[in-house]
Amino acid sequence: MDVDHRILSTAVFVIIALMLIYPLKFPFPISKYGLQYYEFIDNIPAGETVLVFMGDGVTTAPQLQPATSISMWMLWEKGCKIVMYEPDPESLQLAPGYIAKAELYLGRKPEYGVEFVDLGYIPGGEANVVALFQSIRQVANGVDKYGNSLDDLPIMEGIDNGFDFNHAILNINSQSSQPMYIRQLVLPYGIKIATINAMQDLAGIQGYLATGQLGATSSGLLGSAEMEYLTGKLGLAFGQILSVSMAGLYFTILVIAGNLFYFIDKSQRGGDQQ
Repeated sequence: MDVDHRILSTAVFVIIALMLIYPLKFPFPISKYGLQYYEFIDNIPAGETVLVFMGDGVTTAPQLQPATSISMWMLWEKGCKIVMYEPDPESLQLAPGYIAKAELYLGRKPEYGVEFVDLGYIPGGEANVVALFQSIRQVANGVDKYGNSLDDLPIMEGIDNGFDFNHAILNINSQSSQPMYIRQLVLPYGIKIATINAMQDLAGIQGYLATGQLGATSSGLLGSAEMEYLTGKLGLAFGQILSVSMAGLYFTILVIAGNLFYFIDKSQRGGDQQ
């Protein structure tokens, strides 16, 4: 009870810092959503061409980046090809960092134009999504992010509309976009989609998960931590979840110890008076 409070506060800082920098693989309960999302990615057939929609923003990136990069790595690991595009300037700026992290997991750079292509910035709402999946070449003006002709890229051979994809991974920073992609990808083309969403959006997409219109979802920071844990790629997401848990455990121990020593001290002082 006489411990300097500055020592107790410093201990909290040390616990959080250690868990963020050196996350340890403690037993970690995986939610049904996390397991369902992992299995969705794991069950995509090897060698398939998969659409990856990069719709993240700077405010949701800390939650969604780990799950997105790990998903890309898992696809490349089994020889899948990725066709990506970004709908706004923020996601356009974030995409290279996500790709670089996936490449770090992979241990090499996927061959551009063969294993991966980025169509770049394709703005617009639902009308543009409709047009894009009617003809990618027409909406993208026949070129990728870097001005390469899509017709010259092997990955785009036989790929031009929604019927050419079976699976899509959608990084979406707002639940309001879910109905649009279900209407424009699932219903007309039968594409199976999984989303990477902010945690607060989970309640709003329950109906789509229950009906099977949405194949799976990785939910916020917890979803990213679950993907890190399931793949063994422990990083910042798992470290953040772990640091909160360990700090909570630390405070619980302090509360128990404080009460214990209080009653011991009270009992001793009472004994002295007798």
